[in-house]
Amino acid sequence: WHRLLATPCSKTMLSAMYATTALRTTLMRRSYSAAAATNHWQRFWAWTLQQRPSWKEDKVEAAVAFTVFGVTGSTSVAVVRPTLKHVTGIEGSLREGPNSYRVTSILAVSPIYATLLVTFGTLAGRHRFFANMAQKIFGRFLPSFFMNRISATFAYCVP
Repeated sequence: WHRLLATPCSKTMLSAMYATTALRTTLMRRSYSAAAATNHWQRFWAWTLQQRPSWKEDKVEAAVAFTVFGVTGSTSVAVVRPTLKHVTGIEGSLREGPNSYRVTSILAVSPIYATLLVTFGTLAGRHRFFANMAQKIFGRFLPSFFMNRISATFAYCVP
């Protein structure tokens, strides 16, 4: 045993040992970070799905809801207006027209708004509330059989 410790190692043997140690360390870090990321995701999802008081009863919940609605509305319009101009070449406003801009804008803003509403609402920790709101928005535009199919598919999102 003492002879093994006393024998000089070749450079390739040392580099192989260092490479093995480095690889083992990297794999351990990755497995730890993957587990930590999964743990963080589960904690975040549990936090955003927890039962919360009604916005009518709690001022903090009302403030969060109004903020999410405001940010979502501004963002959806900021995304749709330049996109409409770039894709269709139509410029205008809801007040001054043209009618093609009005119709296209409303049809484009609604699904983008509902999607952003769920995204921002989830980031604010209020997934259940905003997922239900988005479902109501989509329910106004999609036939009921299609909504039932979507609701069954994404039932895990709103327990």
